[in-house]
Amino acid sequence: MDAQTALGIANEEMLNSLSGLAANLTNDNPFAQIPGVQLSQTDTLFINNRWYLISNLWQLLSQLYVEHGIVQTLVDQPVDDAFRAGFEIKTSQLSKDEIDQLHVYDQRNGVTRSLMQARKWARLYGGGAVLIITGQDPSLPLDIKKIKPGSPLEFRSIDMWELYYTTQNISGTIQVGGAIGSNMGEFYDYYGHKIHKSHVYRVIGKECPAYLRPRLRGWGMSELERIVRSLNSYMKNQDVIFALLDEAKVDVYRMKGFNSSLMSAQGTAAAQTRIQLANALKGFNNALMMDVEDEYDQKQIAFSGLAEILLQLRQGLAADLKMPMTKLFGVSAAGFSSGEDDIENYNSMLEGEIRAKDKFAVVDLLQIACQHEFGTMIDDLMIEFNPLRILNAKEEEEVKDSQLNRIMSVYQSGLVADTKVLKEAINKDSLIGVEVDVNSESAPPLEGDFTVQGAAKGAAGKQAKADA
Repeated sequence: MDAQTALGIANEEMLNSLSGLAANLTNDNPFAQIPGVQLSQTDTLFINNRWYLISNLWQLLSQLYVEHGIVQTLVDQPVDDAFRAGFEIKTSQLSKDEIDQLHVYDQRNGVTRSLMQARKWARLYGGGAVLIITGQDPSLPLDIKKIKPGSPLEFRSIDMWELYYTTQNISGTIQVGGAIGSNMGEFYDYYGHKIHKSHVYRVIGKECPAYLRPRLRGWGMSELERIVRSLNSYMKNQDVIFALLDEAKVDVYRMKGFNSSLMSAQGTAAAQTRIQLANALKGFNNALMMDVEDEYDQKQIAFSGLAEILLQLRQGLAADLKMPMTKLFGVSAAGFSSGEDDIENYNSMLEGEIRAKDKFAVVDLLQIACQHEFGTMIDDLMIEFNPLRILNAKEEEEVKDSQLNRIMSVYQSGLVADTKVLKEAINKDSLIGVEVDVNSESAPPLEGDFTVQGAAKGAAGKQAKADA
């Protein structure tokens, strides 16, 4: 017996049964009536898809970001956390003072801050950019060497909807750095101004599959694409709770002859007036006056299970975003968990999705800042992000003690004889709380016992001499 014959026999038996009759009333597909086949169908997958991209709905995304705090949190919080610890600038062409000067320039002119905002727009819309504004003609290629100290320079963060390719909807060409058909032109249109692409530093959101990529016009997709179902469930739960609050307490009046009074318009109006007066009197000195034949009762609705539903919805939303609930909702870990595992997973997401993508973007923008501040480009400029994990005061002191002991061990073992190098290592991490003069000569070690016991012996010796 082949598979087709067996399928026909099973289908016929199913149609002749009572369950088959019930299935026929709700489903016209004969194959879906066979046990085990419905689970393998793709209808459920088709039904649970939107078949359009929310990344193309600029107005909706903008309004969601403005009105809903949870959307702002899922967009802004990861970017702020990724750059919170800062970074160290590594280069052999700048001194320590010049590196500090570059950090001050960065903070004062918002170089990194503009990139952070562009990354936030990339998470919300799918793309952002940093527009480099100079005194040069924006329609011509940017010449970084013409940027001198004192010349105009601004780093402006913009979103993808403020930029349009001038070759939009024109057949694209295969080129390095662009996908086939992405229509990546040489010029942008920025509020009517023709901008050469060298003036624009693009920040792309999460990459989309090739089948859907042409819909995004060469940009990425919004972070809200993957959380529409979870976000809808969360908002629906909030709406249900808000509606139930109005029904938490219901007043029940039992009036004699109420049904008969509703037979006429005059009786209905009299009943309404009577209830309105009863409600008004109910709030007067917490008293309610009623007829002796009337009755009054109050029903209190108990909401059970809503807290568990809200918790499950929050967990699903946090799982889709790969963010711990502590970051997303401010809810601490419960039970025996300290939340360390959630924070480690969250930090891994920040390292992979934000820091790894924006590392060289920071380097490129800082090189332009060096050209504007020092009048020269720094070829070996590199940054190293500081660890995301923040130590408490006790752990930080223990780490400093360990670092200082390591430095002293290296000096005592003779591996490093130059005290200048050791002093620079001490000053780098502020291990002793004060700045050590690197160029000063080392003073010879003082003789004697300077421990607490030695000080006590010295004091006892002085007292003995005084008594004698």
